[in-house]
Amino acid sequence: MKILFATILAFATIAASAQQDTANHSPAERHDTYERHSIMPTVCLGFIDGYRNNYSLPSGFEKNNTSGFAPVLVKLEYGLSKHISLAATFGYDAFIYNFSQLYQGNNGPFVRYKADVFRSFSGGLTGYYHLGDVIRVKNLDPFAGVGIELNNIRYSAYPTGDSTAIKFNHTATFYVKVGARYYISNRFSVFADAGYDKQSIVSAGFSCRFFSKKKGS
Repeated sequence: MKILFATILAFATIAASAQQDTANHSPAERHDTYERHSIMPTVCLGFIDGYRNNYSLPSGFEKNNTSGFAPVLVKLEYGLSKHISLAATFGYDAFIYNFSQLYQGNNGPFVRYKADVFRSFSGGLTGYYHLGDVIRVKNLDPFAGVGIELNNIRYSAYPTGDSTAIKFNHTATFYVKVGARYYISNRFSVFADAGYDKQSIVSAGFSCRFFSKKKGS
């Protein structure tokens, strides 16, 4: 009887202790991945280049291969408030558009091969709204951005009429994209976005964060 009573008392003590531990453990406090007043530089490459894909030739010219590298995009972002950040954006895009032109000579038609070196320097301003309160995924900083970019464009041999010429363009394009950062540590994250900014439909790269209030590496 004493053994039975001792066993029951032991189980009751364990159960009471477990209930007390459960009461003491409150749900973990949620902490947004995005932080106001932090500075976030980002470097990424662009893909699906609008300048390259929409290059057109007048009659009498024939398209050949296009060579070059993906656009390089850089932004310096500052967290203004709990949900809004502002970024200065910079871009460099360059490729060689190879084409040929058919001529009529004294001995009949012949072809001349030419190359147009395209270069674009861009700079702009973009505002981002961070959606961490809506899309609650650990280490993820989702956002939507709207802005404008000014572009300084140079063509070394732009086809016009029946010849080529050096050509300069100064244009403005809108920036509308959605994307996210995924933090692999407190400081560093992988970055990707998709939308429209003429230089790329999709871009991907890396970000780092300074002046963060979080502790850790």
